[in-house]
Amino acid sequence: MRKQLLRRWTLVDKTYRVLLAAAVVALCLPYAGGGGTAVLPTAAGALAGTYALRWLWAGYLAGPGRWFGLRAVGWSFGVGRVVRAALGRSGPRYLRRIPLPVLAPVALGTRTGEPLRPGRLVPALLLFLGAAGSVASLLALVGGGFGRSAAVLCLLGAVRPVLLTVAVSSGPASGPLPADLSEVLATLQRDVPEARRLLDALPESPETREAELSVLLAEGRYRELADRAAEFTAVGEEHTALLHARALAYLDETGAATDADRAAFHTRYAVARHLPRDLRTGTDLTALDHLAHGRTGPAVDEARSAAAVASPPLRRSMAYATLALALHRAGRAEEARAALATARRTGPASARLEFLTGLLAETGTETETATAGA
Repeated sequence: MRKQLLRRWTLVDKTYRVLLAAAVVALCLPYAGGGGTAVLPTAAGALAGTYALRWLWAGYLAGPGRWFGLRAVGWSFGVGRVVRAALGRSGPRYLRRIPLPVLAPVALGTRTGEPLRPGRLVPALLLFLGAAGSVASLLALVGGGFGRSAAVLCLLGAVRPVLLTVAVSSGPASGPLPADLSEVLATLQRDVPEARRLLDALPESPETREAELSVLLAEGRYRELADRAAEFTAVGEEHTALLHARALAYLDETGAATDADRAAFHTRYAVARHLPRDLRTGTDLTALDHLAHGRTGPAVDEARSAAAVASPPLRRSMAYATLALALHRAGRAEEARAALATARRTGPASARLEFLTGLLAETGTETETATAGA
């Protein structure tokens, strides 16, 4: 996802939220002086209109939108913070903390990865807007404050999908991964050497170069990953800042990082923390930043939260490994070993797990020797 497109999507979200908040206030304000119950039908209508439009948008992407080349990149259910995550063929699947009946795409892409042309864009927008207008008309038939606010919020809710579709049509879009590359990433979740073998058999392309960053991370080739990620970010591939920052942090924990590497970590972290929340879900990035500043307590909490999301096996294993390191630095040896054991059960045998196994075993031996000497 290009930096320019990320900025467009961020602008769309901000614009939509401002319009939504203003509309809710404008609809509810006339009833504010009529007591606490007078505003309830209008507020309920606002919720109904918003949810109706979200379900309409989800259904449109799952059905008619595909005729015009649109596709949902992953799905989320509920609202609030992500508590469970998994990888599917269409992208990530998220379960959020509050189980309200809200189904929404994580991101928007095209079936070919190419921007939509006017010949497809205009019909796609007209069909969706026509469907939104029909649903709003049906809601308005209810009458009263409920029907009025439901219809207005349903129509207003169409602003975000329309703007997102226009953004996809005017810039690089997310297309489905080729089957052979999907196989590499799926294999990486259980067998790192086999993922490397499959990757090396593929012809070089921008997609394979990006996938190789994840393989390098699992292989423990942090220096090479950092150098390659720096090349990507130099040409605007800002989402690689996430992998870049983690590689620099892992390099530091091995003792091989320089002062320049540590400074680069803080720079990459500052970029990565502003990426969309869904892109960072389940990563140990925030915990690594706390460890870099010596804040072991917050690092333990953040790593535990990241691991609990149940994101893809490799990412979850890395989060448990970071939890083990944070507990180790906090002097909680038994808990650290338990967290590392969970990391081994959760994900593939990565180089980082081998390093931390040696680190914790070495520390345990030193502790036993000191105890015996005392």
